[in-house]
Amino acid sequence: MDESETISRCLAGDGEVFELIVNRYQTQLLHLTWSILGDKDEAKDATQEAFIRSFLRLKTFDRKRSFKTWLFTIAYNRCMDKLREKKSRARVFEKIGKEQSFIRLQENPEKKVEESEQYISLLNKLNEKERMAISLKVIEGYSAREISNVLDCKESTVRVYLFNAKRKLKKILEKNKRV
Repeated sequence: MDESETISRCLAGDGEVFELIVNRYQTQLLHLTWSILGDKDEAKDATQEAFIRSFLRLKTFDRKRSFKTWLFTIAYNRCMDKLREKKSRARVFEKIGKEQSFIRLQENPEKKVEESEQYISLLNKLNEKERMAISLKVIEGYSAREISNVLDCKESTVRVYLFNAKRKLKKILEKNKRV
């Protein structure tokens, strides 16, 4: 069943069909929310909340747009809400993710945990917008236009975020090589 038909059936009241959408996007969405939040449990919550919100707001979905981009925008907004909540409570955002893993299910878990810890550590050195832009680009393969839709900004702004993120990461990696 294609995405359009799945959405039509959901709108017609067949809520069980939404499970197909969840199964299709849950791994990608979890990777994205985890890379933003740096905490696996919070990422799971944000992912689940994004699916719930998308189901409840499915009637507002513009079928001319990409469903995946719409869903990722909802997840991104939920992550930003969580980050704002966390900042206002503790002001410790830089510390998030230092002990977390970013595991991709397809590969060797032991090797992936080590790589994931390094990945999360690097991402935490970027600001929120740069982290989101580079995650969407690298993990999801999104174009600047698609990222601009998720971040609700201009494509040129996305290119600046990507440029700055790459420059910062390159500088960090070069510094680590010298040490």
